[in-house]
Amino acid sequence: MYWLEVSVVTDGEGAEAVAEALRPFAHNDGVVLEQRGDESNPNPDALETAVSVKIYIPEEEDSPAVRRRIREIIYHLGRLYPLPEPQFCQLKEEDWANAWKENYHPFRVGNRIWIQPSWIELGVPDTAVANGWQPDDIVLVLDPGMAFGTGSHPTTQMCLLALEELVQPGMRLLDVGTGSGILAIAAAKLGAGKLLGVDTDAQAVKTAVVNAAQNNVSQIQIRQGALDSVTKQGWDIVVVNILARVIIPLLETGHLLEYVAADGYLILSGIIAEQAGAVETAVTSAGGQIVKNLTMGDWIAFVAVPVSANQFGDAQ
Repeated sequence: MYWLEVSVVTDGEGAEAVAEALRPFAHNDGVVLEQRGDESNPNPDALETAVSVKIYIPEEEDSPAVRRRIREIIYHLGRLYPLPEPQFCQLKEEDWANAWKENYHPFRVGNRIWIQPSWIELGVPDTAVANGWQPDDIVLVLDPGMAFGTGSHPTTQMCLLALEELVQPGMRLLDVGTGSGILAIAAAKLGAGKLLGVDTDAQAVKTAVVNAAQNNVSQIQIRQGALDSVTKQGWDIVVVNILARVIIPLLETGHLLEYVAADGYLILSGIIAEQAGAVETAVTSAGGQIVKNLTMGDWIAFVAVPVSANQFGDAQ
């Protein structure tokens, strides 16, 4: 049996559209976004603007008609936004299982967070110490699988930076669209006391549960569902690392800001620079105020608070 890898190289803005266009063809709706550049370099400029969008299709679902349809879809998208033709590559079963691991190495985010792939032994000199690992780092052991959230993408890194700054011992955190669970796990290891991660994708939930277990963070609850499946409000931190086109409706009609405690924080990421104004307007209309911007390449993340909060200066 083989797996068909379909890949399209574009920039951050194009990646959003391509990912959604390819998702219906992907195994378990899994779309992989790989940021090009040196992921082990903490300098944001080391990451290129180019993003590889990849999906995997099992042999029994591959056909000339499917490939033709994918080419047509990318062609029509390319009429609106410049895109190269999709590339098709057949991978053996074992190659498919490891394809996304090839360029995923240990690396640091911020001052204290170390991302460690589960298949690489921590502490081996050429994979850890040489790359900057320190014994007192907060280590996140991850097996992202086909779920979004390896830590290498700027949208995830900006959330980690915000969490490193904001999380205090005992805080309660809600992670909407948890993916691999990386953000909830990071918050737990930073001292958060009660955490809930939700995701509409069943595969992401399975991956997040495994990652939480191998990081020994029992205070995290992971379950399948959207924001409206969460009945509890008043979270100290709510983090949403999805896409602007999802975030805006959550703010406008999903009552997202109501899930944030009066003195809490809302972290929003997955926002292309061109979409920042629309997201900021949605935050303001919902009764919030943006108190901090984070930028990496052409991606932006926001930290917002309810207007009634009195700690605007704390997150500056």
